[in-house]
Amino acid sequence: MRNHATHRPHARNHTITRFRAAAGARYGEARRLETEGYRLGAIYLFGYSAEMLLKAAYFRVRGFAANATITVADMNQARNRAINVLHLTWNDRLHDLVGWVTLLINERVTLQQPLAWRFRRTLNARVGIVYRNWREHLRYHDSIPYATELNSVRATATWLLAQYPQL
Repeated sequence: MRNHATHRPHARNHTITRFRAAAGARYGEARRLETEGYRLGAIYLFGYSAEMLLKAAYFRVRGFAANATITVADMNQARNRAINVLHLTWNDRLHDLVGWVTLLINERVTLQQPLAWRFRRTLNARVGIVYRNWREHLRYHDSIPYATELNSVRATATWLLAQYPQL
């Protein structure tokens, strides 16, 4: 019998497909937590969903195949490209939503596939809402977010899921 406290299942590779699947699964779990009144947990999972969608969109734009392995080194290279090549601001290791969306937008410009300015403006504004209410370390907090905060983060996660093909 395995000791579940110490056993760590074989980690699966990150891929665009798995990022998208995780985004959808965490979104569904967030909705269930929201229904039960767990606002903080719901915001945490909605934010996680947004992060996965932005990463999936970035690697898709960069030409990764849907099931190609995306390593932590690949994510660090993306971050380093943002900082050192594109001279963008990056505020966190690999969980910076504003960093990911800014990198995605700039990468599309570099590849001559820019987003329409209205869409880009809406995307930045919506990701900013999540960024103001979510951080990866939120899981360690015990505050209770306001219903309006939860509603705005949920609305953005819902919008990102719907708009993913355009990202």
